[in-house]
Amino acid sequence: MFIKAHSFMVPVRTVAASIATICLTLGAGHVSSARAQVQPNNEVLFVLDGSNSMWGQINGQSKISIAKDVMTDLISDWDAKVPVGLMIYGHRRKKDCQDIELVSMPGKVDRKRLISKVQSIKPQGKTPISLSLTMAHAQLLLKNLGKFPKPKSSLVLVSDGLETCGSDPCANIDKREVNDPGTEVHVIGFDLTDAESKALRCIADKSGGKFFRANNANELQKALHESVKIASGGQPSAPLQPAPPVPAATPAKPKPALLLYGKLCESCKRLEPLDVNWTIQGETGKQIYYGLGVLYPRHPKLAPGTYKVKARYKSSVLVRDAELVIGKDGKQVGAVNLKGGAASMFAYATDEKTIAANPIFYQFHPMKNGKASGKALDEAVVSKEPVWLPAGRYKVVASHDQIKESTEIEIFPGETTTYDFDMRVGYFQPSAVLAEGGKPLGRFMDYAIFKTEADAKTKRTIDNIGFMLGTFKKKKPLKPGRYYVKAMLSYNRGTVVTTKIFPFDIKTNEVTKPVFDMQAGVLDHKVKSKSGKRISNIDYVRESDGKRQAFYNLGSSFATALPKGRYFLRVLTSSGEKYNTKPFEIQANKKTTLEVAVP
Repeated sequence: MFIKAHSFMVPVRTVAASIATICLTLGAGHVSSARAQVQPNNEVLFVLDGSNSMWGQINGQSKISIAKDVMTDLISDWDAKVPVGLMIYGHRRKKDCQDIELVSMPGKVDRKRLISKVQSIKPQGKTPISLSLTMAHAQLLLKNLGKFPKPKSSLVLVSDGLETCGSDPCANIDKREVNDPGTEVHVIGFDLTDAESKALRCIADKSGGKFFRANNANELQKALHESVKIASGGQPSAPLQPAPPVPAATPAKPKPALLLYGKLCESCKRLEPLDVNWTIQGETGKQIYYGLGVLYPRHPKLAPGTYKVKARYKSSVLVRDAELVIGKDGKQVGAVNLKGGAASMFAYATDEKTIAANPIFYQFHPMKNGKASGKALDEAVVSKEPVWLPAGRYKVVASHDQIKESTEIEIFPGETTTYDFDMRVGYFQPSAVLAEGGKPLGRFMDYAIFKTEADAKTKRTIDNIGFMLGTFKKKKPLKPGRYYVKAMLSYNRGTVVTTKIFPFDIKTNEVTKPVFDMQAGVLDHKVKSKSGKRISNIDYVRESDGKRQAFYNLGSSFATALPKGRYFLRVLTSSGEKYNTKPFEIQANKKTTLEVAVP
């Protein structure tokens, strides 16, 4: 398993081993002084929940919307003297426990970039708390390795729920390999139950950090500021007590002051207000509202008039710039037409065409004037689940185990377009011998794969549909069907190449392991000039037709492989003379030794 984040990929075992080694190197005495003395160079790394549960509502506003607003305010007012970094999980892919993005390590404050990244979060996936903390600890250790004094690093975890990836964050925080003694983890539980709060509190307790419970926007803001204050070296402003649990009898929710509606097509019904996210600009172009289509009295009041808006359907890439009209009665006039539809993709991996290919990755490239954009839309797709797109034409590329298939589809407003990809795949794992019963040639072979025999005979080697080096014993995935391989024998990796073309068949979910009989032998030869002239080139010529089979110009002593048959050598000296040797025989799987002296 690999941890993937930002532009690096680190094996989990390597991370664990590195942390264990570093922790042992630090030593107990150094750890104690680091805990006792607050270093002036404190640094903070936020670990932010972007999982699907963040779409949950608090007083009619999504938790992710609240978190975005609070984090934006926090970053805007950030003390530039304190290095800050950001990690997000669960925001890019569904059902992926490795969806962890390290946006930046603690460093110089880049407010614009951090705010932009926070505002772009679209909750989608799982909650890999344990893996996120493991990776955060590892990267902080590696970043600060060898520094003295070592920065006081703090993690601030914001989560609205428990681990959903089968791991135990509290157990892992105990382990030496994931516990940097000197890194505190402050945990902010956002809209948690009593049981969930207890489960997350242990992370903070075992790391020496503090636990905060936030049940609304104000409490989240206070918790973030308090945790940052402590992480930056300050003292708590008040005794740290978690917010009291929400009483069983909660007060009645306020009634919405305004409902905003979108629709997928001109004749379509209105969408639910909670299914559309709105960014509304005021007269000066400044954003006056960001959130779902349910506005409460605490939100800005929209006076009658026309507003520029950006409307997004759910968390998809179906986004439209439009105008929102508020009538004299304070309600929306009509509904904003998003002009979008859905694509429902499926890729099958078996001959029965019922089993989905896994893993499968889809990319949607918008088309304009018959050409597909090189940049695909950033959208996670699950087979047979609708992905919402602006109306128009798209090139869809499906990828499965190095196999790619593409098609063009049309998305119509208010409709769903379906398409099934044939992603059946088999595997090709070739080897070759000089002749039947011989040893595998391994590193002396290369294989160029072509769709037809004519292509294999006439096309250049680089114009293949697949290429394999004999040095790599890997399986090449291919669609089922008949193919032709140009098997190239380059003995001793010289310039002389013996080539043969073979057909082979690929069947679904099977590994084809052909052993190609090259019907070749080895020629071990020495060529010298009696007069001492330098040998500049040797041609290997078939006696039957006088055609050159191969050539060699790297010296006068060499072992190479040739197809069985009769040959003679044409030797060119440095002064331009040409000499033909007597014919000799090459036998399959045999070595022929030849010593030649030319005038």
